[in-house]
Amino acid sequence: MSKGKKIKYFDEYEIKEFFTTVKKEGNIRDLLFFRFMYHYGMRVSECINIELVDIKPDLYHPLEIYVRRLKDGISRHYPIGFEDAKLLKRWIKIRAKFPNANGNDHLFITSRSLSAPMTDILGKKLHQKYCQLAGLPKEKSTNIHAWRHSTAISLLMSGKDIYFIKSWLGHKSLQSSMVYLEIAPPQWNKLAKDAIKNSFVV
Repeated sequence: MSKGKKIKYFDEYEIKEFFTTVKKEGNIRDLLFFRFMYHYGMRVSECINIELVDIKPDLYHPLEIYVRRLKDGISRHYPIGFEDAKLLKRWIKIRAKFPNANGNDHLFITSRSLSAPMTDILGKKLHQKYCQLAGLPKEKSTNIHAWRHSTAISLLMSGKDIYFIKSWLGHKSLQSSMVYLEIAPPQWNKLAKDAIKNSFVV
């Protein structure tokens, strides 16, 4: 991330509005896709690249997901939350009915072109579509990477320290994670902020 570049992220209200809109106007696949992006701090390409074998122990009793990080990031397994697991099971049942779904290794596929995998372009179009329907700012609707930044900010606001953020986002360098400390929103809990600052090893 270049120095001085303004980081765009969704606040709590915008996150709620976005997912409320997807539930109302979208489908199970899109809801799961963006929940995965947000909960695991994924880039759009990382989410699209998830394969069926990345869900452990199996698709019907999922406990964790393996995320392959791009840009020289650190790949790792993540626990799957209860709500995400329920959505995943529902999506797998729907996915199985798509043409040639069994011949496709990707988790997120389309019903067109013999169940082709989703693409970065489609992910960005869906992001823009739901942002517009939710009435979110234009500068965020054209920046799907804002979800990864939103993950970091949400974790900071929940009291997680910078080392947890580094691990969760798959950063190799602590410096890549520390940039989020500079954009803490005004309503950020002061005790949480102090706890994070005090966790640094200077």
